[in-house]
Amino acid sequence: MKKILVFGIFRETSHSPEREYDDAAILRQTASDLAGTGDFEVRLFEPEEFMQANFDILPSLIFFMCEEPPYLAKLQEMDLGAGCLLVNTVESVENTFRENMCAILQRHAFFPKSRMVTVNAPVPLEGCSQFWLKRGDYHAITPEDVLFVPKPGDLQNVMGRFSARGIGKVLIQEHVPGDIIKFYCVRDCSAGYTWWFKWFYHKGQELKKYPFSQEELARCCIEAGDSMGLDIYGGDAIVTSDGRIFIIDVNAWPSFALFRMEAAHSISQLLKAKLVRHLGACSHRDIGQEASINLSA
Repeated sequence: MKKILVFGIFRETSHSPEREYDDAAILRQTASDLAGTGDFEVRLFEPEEFMQANFDILPSLIFFMCEEPPYLAKLQEMDLGAGCLLVNTVESVENTFRENMCAILQRHAFFPKSRMVTVNAPVPLEGCSQFWLKRGDYHAITPEDVLFVPKPGDLQNVMGRFSARGIGKVLIQEHVPGDIIKFYCVRDCSAGYTWWFKWFYHKGQELKKYPFSQEELARCCIEAGDSMGLDIYGGDAIVTSDGRIFIIDVNAWPSFALFRMEAAHSISQLLKAKLVRHLGACSHRDIGQEASINLSA
């Protein structure tokens, strides 16, 4: 039986400082789970290899962690020109860029008061006494990309640290005190089905363990991911002393380091389910359409 060709693309090493192994490991484990079913031929690429390659045969599916514009542009071309299924989509990855994310999530009550500002014209958020400044393009790559401002008088000085690095825009966000929670989600947002959801307390904090509704946490996290069009994502939330939940960050395809095996299995199941639906909707494919996929594997 002919196998379905699938590509996987690693994250840029410049976007994985001190997490290169974990980021690569989740992609490799997902590829291993897919190949282990016997339905797929999986080829993995570094982003630079993907950019330079000329493909004689195009894949039916590309799952990827890269996020810089040149790579996303080539992926978008393959999506539009060859009909490759992309997970996540290029648009959803671009939605995680800080300015886009703020525009989307600020429509929701669970997103703290936030605004994009230029580093040359910082304006404090009205009614807020403490802030976070976050680089305005990608999610946090280094510790310097997210900085705390304990009082309004420190804003100019902290803003200058971004300006010195050539970062022109930052997100200024209200500080919400509470327990910090990290969450992961594997979900087919177009089908409205969640394959896997996990949360845990962020390490290195003075944990209060404020009571809250886990169902409400999942609802808020999923609503945030759905509004950004994401299928594979993670992020950070805050639980306040009165049990309110705030989503403060969402990013595409995290490393899932603490839960790699179960996350990879759920991701592979998601990819197979989406590909079955994708191939069924295609009237013509150069490869792969005659192969059957065992969803129970």
